Amino acid sequence: MMRLPAYLIMILSTMTIVVPDAWSQGLLDRLFDKTTESAQRKAQDRVNQRIDQSIDNAVNKTEETVKCVATDPDCIKKAKDAGKKVETVESQPRSSVASDTMKCTITDSACMKQAKQLGKKVDLVEEADLEVLRCSASDADCLKRAKAAGKKVEITD
Repeated sequence: MMRLPAYLIMILSTMTIVVPDAWSQGLLDRLFDKTTESAQRKAQDRVNQRIDQSIDNAVNKTEETVKCVATDPDCIKKAKDAGKKVETVESQPRSSVASDTMKCTITDSACMKQAKQLGKKVDLVEEADLEVLRCSASDADCLKRAKAAGKKVEITD
C-alpha cells in the first residue's frame, strides 16, 4: 500500500471539512435571498392593494357626488332624486390665472375643448402646476399620479 504524503492528507482532510461548510453557506445564502424577495413581493402587493382601495374609494366618492352650481335648482333636484350627494360650486371657478384663461396640460384635449366652448384662452402648464387633475374614471395611472402628488381629482366622464 502506498503512503500519501502528509501535505496531501492535510489538503484532503481540509477539503472534507471546508467544502460541506461552503455548500451549506451557499444554501443558507440562497434561502435568505428567497425569503427577502418574498417579503419584498408581499410588501409591494400590500402597497398596490392599498393604492387600488384608495382609487376605488375616490372613484366611488365621485360617483356618489354631483357638482351643481348653487343657483341651478334643477341640477340639485336631479342629484337628490338620484340619491346622490350634492356639492355646490361657484359659477365662476376661482383661479390664480385671469378669469378668461383656463390651465390645461398639452395632453388634455377635453380641457382645451371646454376652454374653446367657454371662449377662454388656454394657459398650457405642466401637470405639477395644476391644483386639480382632470382624470377619466377608468384612467388608473392619472388617479395614482393625483394621489401621489396629493392633488384633487376632477372626473371627466
